[in-house]
Amino acid sequence: MRYGLAVIGTGYMARKHCEALAAHPDARLITICSTDRSRETAAGFKSLYGFVRATTDYALILSDPEIDVVFICSPDNLHTEQVCAALQAGKHVFCEKPLARTEEDFHRIANAFKKSDRILQVGMNCRFRDQYSRARDLVLAGELGSLRFLRGTYIVNAVASVRKNEKSWWADFPAGISPFLHGGGIHCLDLLRWTGGEVDSVFARATGLELGPQLGADTFSISMQFANGAIGELLVAASAFRPNDFSLELWLSGGSILGTRVFRHLGDSAPAEVEAITVEQRTIDLGLQFSDMVQAIQSGSDPLNSFTEATKNFMVLQAIEESVRTGNAVNIIDKTGRNDT
Repeated sequence: MRYGLAVIGTGYMARKHCEALAAHPDARLITICSTDRSRETAAGFKSLYGFVRATTDYALILSDPEIDVVFICSPDNLHTEQVCAALQAGKHVFCEKPLARTEEDFHRIANAFKKSDRILQVGMNCRFRDQYSRARDLVLAGELGSLRFLRGTYIVNAVASVRKNEKSWWADFPAGISPFLHGGGIHCLDLLRWTGGEVDSVFARATGLELGPQLGADTFSISMQFANGAIGELLVAASAFRPNDFSLELWLSGGSILGTRVFRHLGDSAPAEVEAITVEQRTIDLGLQFSDMVQAIQSGSDPLNSFTEATKNFMVLQAIEESVRTGNAVNIIDKTGRNDT
């Protein structure tokens, strides 16, 4: 079955999704939806990717019986309204991260989601990248023993982009919220949770090195305690004047994984010879993500990047922001049913 799709937005991620969806055997691109200002860009999308039509009216998409799935790639501040409206209209929904940035907005989405019988998938495409999924497979297989320490690094120098106001909506974020943490650092946080399991508590510090006036905080140092006894750290920065870095390293009782390099325990030292994780990304991660959504729709099960997973990520983000405000470690109470205090 081919599913009729509408894509909302014409920015970078909308373009990447359109590239993947246009080549996907289960996707039929029906409508590209843009703002009035992006009307010409949308017309280009329509021609390039084979959409049937372009519109600036989101309501037309919600009433269109040809549309099965709404792909929301709009600015972060529009996600809650658009997700709720699409679910209420009986559409399956894909929403780029962050799904929402406040507890109130999560409650709104939760209510709309519970009243629907639709699939809601959140755009955490890194779970579908071969490098990270293979590392996680090694951990779960137990070949390297038990997890002891996890480190994630997410550094993207956004100084020039923010100062040029390339994304004007970046300045539209709720009080007390760190937009770069929710919109960027969440990628690495999600991988740490996905690989290491649930987080019991965090202690975090933050500062605004270059972009404090625009983002509130642009650099975060976060210590984490995992439910399985492992500890970890997460470094997130939007203003480091150094090459960008998105990396994951794992220390275990029987070895370690540093990116795509595997070191197995040898006595009291690491071996000189290093094994390599073979990365075979034959299908782009965004294509695999949509395939996962199709499987969820057909089976009635949760997608890998489900509402529950998004909620758990949000719980950790909330704890990080509370720790920054109070200067204290914060225990995490998972509202999805798990209590870590």
